[in-house]
Order: sequence, then structure tokens, then C-alpha cells
Amino acid sequence: MVLSSLLASLLVVQGALGSELRKDGYSFRPPAGFLMVRQEPYAGTRAGAVALQPGAPRFLSASLSDGEGAEAARVLVAVVERTFSASPSERDDFAAAVVRHFEKELGLTLVPERVERVVGPEPRVEVLGTLKEAGQVRTVLVAGLASEGRHAVVTVSAPAARWEELAPEVRASLETFRMEAPTHGGLSRRAAGALAGALAGALVASYTAWRRRRRDLIRRDGS
Repeated sequence: MVLSSLLASLLVVQGALGSELRKDGYSFRPPAGFLMVRQEPYAGTRAGAVALQPGAPRFLSASLSDGEGAEAARVLVAVVERTFSASPSERDDFAAAVVRHFEKELGLTLVPERVERVVGPEPRVEVLGTLKEAGQVRTVLVAGLASEGRHAVVTVSAPAARWEELAPEVRASLETFRMEAPTHGGLSRRAAGALAGALAGALVASYTAWRRRRRDLIRRDGS
């Protein structure tokens, strides 16, 4: 995914991505022109909060839009309090959960067109599909981003006629998404590995010092 990262960097330089947004333990640069909007239209719902486990705690964190009315594109960011690895085995499970989420929780029928596992610094699973909302055909991209302990799900919805224009910026925006390491509930794998390495090093140093002292004592007794 080096090419995707380079594309994201290029679009940042060209002004195609907006200012960094930090919220609820994550950060990313939305496409230029997308601003935070009120979440009233989604009040009482878990819009965008796709979870492999139906009982997982989850919530809608942010709602952004590039305008008003039916022609506007929307970005929803939800947080799910569960680990998501975006592994090949979870690819189909996530796609099924996306379809189920739209049908059972939002009352909409999403027709999947493509499911893809994207590898890179922040692996993700993308589900691209279409749905009809208020008589309008919209293209929807739902991305589950891998993270330990908790993860984010980003949903982008736009009129089908606008999708080809928006797609490069949307995918470049996803390349900038980062989830902060959890600050509770235990250490991350990287932190745990570093701690284990430090403890092992300290143990070896202590053992070496003990052997050196023991050898010196034996020499003194022998003399």
C-alpha cells in the first residue's frame, strides 16, 4: 500500500484533504470541504457502528458532511469497543455484518458490489455497495479499521453520480486514519513486547552479576 500512502500525501499537499480531526481516541484527515455537523438525524440509532458481535458496546462518534440536502456526501465515524484485526477470515464476516446493520438497524437495503481487504500500516476491510434512500441511489463505502481493544468504522455515503469524483479523496482520507493505543484494559502488544524485553534484559544482567560475585567469592576462599 505504498502507492496509497503516496497518494494520500500528494492529496494533502494539493489541499484535497482537510485539517486533522482528533476525537474519541482516533485521528484522520477528512476530504476537503467536509465539516462536522450535528448528529440529530441519527439520534437514537447506532448508524455506522457495524460490529461482528451484536452485543458489543458501540457508538456514533462523528458526523461530517460537505453540504446540505440530498446532493451532499456524508461521513460517519463510529467506535466499537472490540478488537478487529481485518484478517482474511474476518473479511466475509464484516461484509455480512454491514449488510445486517443496514437492514436490521437502519431499515435500508444495501446491495454489496465489492468487498476488499486493504493491507498496510492500518489494515482495513472495505465494503462498497449501493442503496436507495428517499428515491435517490447512493453509493456507500463502509470501512472497518483494524485495532486492538477498540476499533473505528467509517461510513461514506454519496449520490451515485458523485462517487467517481469523491473516491480518490475518500480512500486517501482512510489512509490517514490512526487509532491511538488503548490507555486502559491492559497493554498493547507492542508495549507488552517492549516490557517483556526489558524484563528479560534485566534478568540476564542480574544473573550475570550474581555469577560474577559468586566466582569472586570462590577465588577468595581458594586463596
